[in-house]
Amino acid sequence: MRWVYQPVEVQYRDGAWELGRISAWWTDTAGDEWCLLRTVPGGSAPQWLRYDPESVRLLPTTGI
Repeated sequence: MRWVYQPVEVQYRDGAWELGRISAWWTDTAGDEWCLLRTVPGGSAPQWLRYDPESVRLLPTTGI
């Protein structure tokens, strides 16, 4: 497991977007990447989800 602070945008099945953050990455024995994801502000509790780049977009952590 690797601890991080990664801001993200999460897209839901209804097409809505919400800001969130990934606080850890983990790779299982099959090679699938999982992320500990929480939506903010006051959103869902952190939960492990299989990383899907189509619904979880990584945002820059330093200047653009």
